[in-house]
Amino acid sequence: MKVLIFNTLYYPYKVGGAEVSVQLLAEGLIKKGHEVRVICLHPGKTRKQDRINNVDVVYLPLKNIYWPFDKTRRSKLKKLLWHVVDIANFFMVKSIDSELASFQPDLVHTNNISGFSVLLWRVVKKRNIKLIHTARDYYLFHPNSTLFRKGKNMSVKNYSVYFWSLFKKRYTRYVDGFIGISNYIVDLHKENGFFEKSKFTSIYNPIPIPAFKQKKIDSNSINVGFIGRLSEEKGFYEFCEISKKYTSKKFNFIAAGSPNSGSDFSSIQEKAELCNVSLLGFSTLEEFLSIVDVVIFPIKWQEPFGRSVVECVLANKIVFSSSVGGLIELKEKLPIFDLNKIDEFFLDESSLLEKTTLVNGFYSDNDSVSDTFVFYGK
Repeated sequence: MKVLIFNTLYYPYKVGGAEVSVQLLAEGLIKKGHEVRVICLHPGKTRKQDRINNVDVVYLPLKNIYWPFDKTRRSKLKKLLWHVVDIANFFMVKSIDSELASFQPDLVHTNNISGFSVLLWRVVKKRNIKLIHTARDYYLFHPNSTLFRKGKNMSVKNYSVYFWSLFKKRYTRYVDGFIGISNYIVDLHKENGFFEKSKFTSIYNPIPIPAFKQKKIDSNSINVGFIGRLSEEKGFYEFCEISKKYTSKKFNFIAAGSPNSGSDFSSIQEKAELCNVSLLGFSTLEEFLSIVDVVIFPIKWQEPFGRSVVECVLANKIVFSSSVGGLIELKEKLPIFDLNKIDEFFLDESSLLEKTTLVNGFYSDNDSVSDTFVFYGK
């Protein structure tokens, strides 16, 4: 079967877990003998093509007023104009249709479509191709894709959510099947009128067991880590407050990650220094896991899944996390401690050190690829 996968970014471009999940899916389908091509966006001015781990990857130039992933700070007006164009990006239609005509897929699987816009779905259905969409964030509800604003989770009844989602909701009628990466994100879309003509299911992300070498620097100390965007919604500032409260000769606090695009990094550095948090900057998962003993995820937004949380659990780290979004489901399946036990740990870490050890992992890449493939109906 010929499968054409759309995602805003693909290797080597990456801003979060979605890019990792899409790459694992594409490579998993290749291993099962199917022909796969990925269409993504890049900051260049011309179309380019590459082959990565046997997957054909096409990089299309984004036709909007700027490239949003270069960490450049833009004015509110420019951001507004970018998102207005992205509601229905007619400038991308010709490029999308050309790729469909060239590859002639049996099925199109869309994921993150920021940049392409929901017009992508209409172009696909005009060619009468079966269409599956996987929601990996809240892009269809609001341009910020997190439903988190000014330190709070936004209500789906908020007037701005209603405004930004109205047009996109209408276009979900073109989608044959809708996949959410947790029951939570599936229910949120379903209950709010998205994909009314679609078949629904939830399929957790593929998570291979991380491979790393432990580098214990000081046997008398415990390294407590945070990994992810250094942002409020990811809980970086709350992690800093925990560090401020418990930093001692026994506990070292380490944060790995980069700030949101356009964020003031100087304020992040100032907060980290004030709270005795060492910033690693961008770090691979393997590098991070090799030096930490405990990982804390004080996540504030309604995280749809939580790839990093699962990866750290599979690495047999002590993991603490908020109970938000899809993480509530993960806590029913995995040994993840709630943040309300954090004081108990720091007062007597031995009280929580005995936990279930995962031998065979959570969901392997083959499991998730198989489940997705079954949902394709082939």
